[in-house]
Amino acid sequence: MIDESVGWDPVVQEPSIAFRLYLLFLIIACSVTVIRLIRIWLAVPPFRSSKRASNPDYLRLLRISSLSLFHWIGCVFLGWAILCATTLYVVCRGLLDEKATGWAVIQFMIRDISVELGMALWVVSFIFLVRWHVSNRIERLRD
Repeated sequence: MIDESVGWDPVVQEPSIAFRLYLLFLIIACSVTVIRLIRIWLAVPPFRSSKRASNPDYLRLLRISSLSLFHWIGCVFLGWAILCATTLYVVCRGLLDEKATGWAVIQFMIRDISVELGMALWVVSFIFLVRWHVSNRIERLRD
């Protein structure tokens, strides 16, 4: 008898440039979060009651940090959505280049939707960053 065993060779694919950029963005977002947290903890150490906690400057630091972190959360989700749309487009384009049949119409549709989603996400990202800038200016004027 012939021993026919089917082996599985995992395909190792290097991460795309878009994924590497998103990973860099996530590292930057985490760094900003740590810096914000350290600034808060330097003003008033964690788990301690301090007279400085009632200081208006400390309250301002907390509000600004909270608003900034809220914006970073939104940017991370927007970046993830853009990465997903880009990946979907690249995969569908690859399937179409290989002349895969049967699902060609669906692939065209998914590719077009991913392009539209990507364009919408870029515009929303721009609007989101402008809103962030305006919110920061409003916060500075209140003080």
